Order: sequence, then C-alpha cells, then structure tokens
Amino acid sequence: MGQSLVEFTIMLPILLMMLSGLIEFGFLLNAYLDVIDAARDAARFSANDDPTIGEPDDTFPPYNFWHRAWQGARGSLATSSDGRISWNSTDPSDCVGVNGDIVVSAFEVLGTTVENRWPLGDTDGASNCENYTTKIEVDDVEDILSGASIPNSGFVLIEVYYEYEMLLGLPWITEFVPDPIVLYAYTIMPNTYVEPTPTP
Repeated sequence: MGQSLVEFTIMLPILLMMLSGLIEFGFLLNAYLDVIDAARDAARFSANDDPTIGEPDDTFPPYNFWHRAWQGARGSLATSSDGRISWNSTDPSDCVGVNGDIVVSAFEVLGTTVENRWPLGDTDGASNCENYTTKIEVDDVEDILSGASIPNSGFVLIEVYYEYEMLLGLPWITEFVPDPIVLYAYTIMPNTYVEPTPTP
C-alpha cells in the first residue's frame, strides 16, 4: 500500500503535466477547426462574387468583393467559435483587437498558367489588416493545377491566419511551443467572374 502511494506521488506531477498539455492542445485544435471553417465559408461565399470590381482599399462602405470576403471570414470565425474569436464582422476595416489576418486573392487561369492575380499588380493578395501576406504564390497555384485537365477557369483563394494565445500558458508547455501559435488555413474555390474571356 505504502509503495503504491509513493509511486503515485512520484508520477502525479508527470501525469498532471501530460493532462494539462492535452487540455491546451485540445483548445488549440478546436481553434484550428474554427479557422478552417472560416476559410471554407468565406471561399464558398466569395465564389459567387466579382473581384474585378473595386479595390481592397476602397472606402468602406461601399461594400465590395474584398470587404465582403473579409466580413464573411470574420463572421464565420465568430459563429463557429461561439464568440471566442470575435473580430468585428460589421466593419472589416476595423483591425483593433484582430490577432491574425485574412488574405484574399483571385486568379485567372488559362490551362495551368495563371494569367492574372487580383488585386491586379499585387503579388501578396489583399490583406485585411496588413499583418500577414499570402503563403500561396502564383507558382504554387500552377503546381496545384499541373497535371489536371481543368479548362480555362477562375479561382478565389481565402487564407486565414489566427494567433492562438494559450489559455493555460503553463511554463512546461511554453518552454517548447511558441505562444502565440499562428494557425493557418486556406481554401481555393472556382469563381466564374475571373474566368478568361473566350476569344472569338
């Protein structure tokens, strides 16, 4: 009996450390799933919108493609996280309290070659709060499409960054894992508005 108690006492701190790590990474996984949902929702919404009208820095309002994409991603983050990630979704030009970013791009593709990337002349995508730039370059899109028998088409790309700040923030976790952890998800969806115009 006494030996079991001593063994349990020795193992208890290790068990508590493992349990606290599981809890922290459970919260992190939950936040990551929210980020994935936000990228997917915003891409689905943006697939039926026209990125060729208006520029990201147009005065807000009026709403344009870029503001609607940012707004959709912010709204999805708030909804899917039950308000834990609550970036202002009524005014996507308000970046106060935004610990992350939303980067939006659109591509006009001929076969497997990207002809244009919107916003035109911007190789980094339209960053909502200028905290991050795109991770997916034109070459990456062409690599994704290589070998595919896709006709001339258009795509919209939504990238969501979220800086997850640990809830427990225990030293035996932060010693090995950075705090905050940058979570990243992206979604590419077809968009007919940026398809190449057929030549007669």
